[in-house]
Amino acid sequence: MKKSVKSSLLIVSGLLAAGVVWAQSAVIVNQRRAPAKAAMIGIPPQGWVKASLSRALLGARLIKDPKSVPQSLERRMAQDAFAAEPLATSALPVLVQSLAADGKKRQSRRLLTLAGELTRRDNLVNAMLIDEELKRERPERAVRLLARAMSVDYDARYFYVERMATATASSGAMAVLAPMLGQNPNWSADYWAAVLRIPAVIPQAGRIRLRIAGPPWNLKEPTQTDFDLVAELAGRNEPALAYDVARALGMQAPRGGELLAGSRFDREPHFRPFEWDLLQTGDIGTTIEPKSRTLSISSLPGASGIAARQLVFVPSAGPYRLRWKLSGLNNSLGATLKFRLTCVESGKARTPVAVVALKDGAGSAIVAIANSACKWYSVMLELDAVDTATGTDIAIQQLSLRRDSGGAGNASAANAGN
Repeated sequence: MKKSVKSSLLIVSGLLAAGVVWAQSAVIVNQRRAPAKAAMIGIPPQGWVKASLSRALLGARLIKDPKSVPQSLERRMAQDAFAAEPLATSALPVLVQSLAADGKKRQSRRLLTLAGELTRRDNLVNAMLIDEELKRERPERAVRLLARAMSVDYDARYFYVERMATATASSGAMAVLAPMLGQNPNWSADYWAAVLRIPAVIPQAGRIRLRIAGPPWNLKEPTQTDFDLVAELAGRNEPALAYDVARALGMQAPRGGELLAGSRFDREPHFRPFEWDLLQTGDIGTTIEPKSRTLSISSLPGASGIAARQLVFVPSAGPYRLRWKLSGLNNSLGATLKFRLTCVESGKARTPVAVVALKDGAGSAIVAIANSACKWYSVMLELDAVDTATGTDIAIQQLSLRRDSGGAGNASAANAGN
């Protein structure tokens, strides 16, 4: 009987010990991968668990709002973790942010420096170090930190460039980021893509791109993100800056008094909207064929809408001569093609400009632009085939807009329409 009881106690003790070992192993295994699960187990080592959980909560909040600060639960867990396990590095970014939120900037920076010396593998600590160097306008240090961080975890580069993109709006961004991006690092494409996702920083990003296109870096070869940046700047009421960036990256400006880029349709447009922006819808399709120097517009019966558009700079008021050469319009009874000029500068006085109805063959008309503060206009080719029973196929070989030296008296009123 005694042997049986003793054996039972040994078995129970063994099972309990095994359970404790299993629980501790589960805590150790999950303290970084699944800190919430490890916390629910509730046995030591809980310092590392609380550190990981506090960091995970802060990290989730920072993804939604980069300016958020640790909440009371995260602070308490980070403090408990640090008290129990001073080497639980996951708690450090939470403590750094907490000190900064309390106005203890000096202590926060000191702890951040020590955290960077203690670990090189914490993405949040690395990002904070990079942010700090950007704020203090030390680009060389920021570059070294970025290179170091990516060498440890290159897959996390998205995390770092997002932080840098957000910092682009800061007052010292030009002095800090231009020398970095001027070296064309291998993460620059990720940076420019990140910038395009943050509307508030796009104007400053445009100024930085313009700067590094000049000496001493001379990065003039345009990329797709450059084309997108130009379009975004123009669409956000920054046409002059967008135009300067496009010119610095190789866009061919109109010559000899011509206002329209690509007036002879001899090249593919890239720098939209300063070159032809060709609209493609289910009902209307527009293409440029450089070999035949033709802009082609095709549509289904009953279609209407903008076929092509372009942003142009009009230096002064006065009469301008519109010239065109097209064919195919007469083959679609009831179809019309109109040339419209509209001011795009918000807050500027807008005087309507008469619409010109284009005709088959070679033609011209006066476009009278009234005196106003507006300098940037949208040129639109508008197709109206609502009343047609067949599709349209129009070929334009020339479309030119220049200052008219002959005066408004030579206007062809027959070509004007509303």
